[in-house]
Amino acid sequence: MPFQGRRTAPSRSSARRRIAGLLLAALALSPTLPAQEYARDTTVGIEPKLGETAPLDLIFNDEQGRPVALRSLVTRPTILCLVYFRCPSICKPLLQEVARTVGEIDLEPGIDYNLITVSFDTEDKPDAALANKELLLASIGKKIPPESWRFLTGEAESIARLTDGVGYRFRLERGFFNHPSEIIFLSPTGKIVRYLPGLKILPSHMRLAILDAAEGRPRSFLQRLESLCYGYDTEAKTYVLKVNRIILGITLFGLGLFLLYLLLSGKRGGKAERPSETSRSGENG
Repeated sequence: MPFQGRRTAPSRSSARRRIAGLLLAALALSPTLPAQEYARDTTVGIEPKLGETAPLDLIFNDEQGRPVALRSLVTRPTILCLVYFRCPSICKPLLQEVARTVGEIDLEPGIDYNLITVSFDTEDKPDAALANKELLLASIGKKIPPESWRFLTGEAESIARLTDGVGYRFRLERGFFNHPSEIIFLSPTGKIVRYLPGLKILPSHMRLAILDAAEGRPRSFLQRLESLCYGYDTEAKTYVLKVNRIILGITLFGLGLFLLYLLLSGKRGGKAERPSETSRSGENG
């Protein structure tokens, strides 16, 4: 009996270890929950969060598969593009439009602003991020530093926290994602400054959004004048020409010229009268 007791105990512990091993293996093989399972809302679209701060305390994987903190990449005004790389329709044209506009504006990536593309599909991996990055960098009309436009992938929880934090709502439908086509502009501190439609970007609008995201960076006179002529429409999520501002500016400019004319003409009149008064006094003497 003692001998049988010693054999029974190891067999039970061995069985427990096998069961635990099978459970761990099952968890490891189980598919990762899609990011939208962690989101609070699955309504597709943009919930504007202008003035709020994006969650930068998140870790993603870069194009080489290395972990990188989002905060370390948002060091200047940043254009955030949320896409997924196997998207059959919207994402590729959006990224191509961003690349085209980057090539046309006079601001320089890596100096004036950064770009970050994050996939919200947990099935996207670093090799897909790298392939998309290389294609887009090659399509830009000018050479930019590769580190100025980063392509990231990540886990479901980080993806959900980021998309929820910037108000980007998407939903999985029949194996593909239904999602908005917007690009988001962040300040160097992560403040959400602007949303712009991503499928048709006017270079002047992107330029203004980057300048707005700079938060107090010194601007030239022309840049300040440009920002006065255009205003951001929060409902339409685009820049519109402020005709009232232009009319007011022209009116004030014209009034200033008129007052200057009166001032100068008054001075000239005073100078012209003085010799005549002197000559009259001489005649009287």
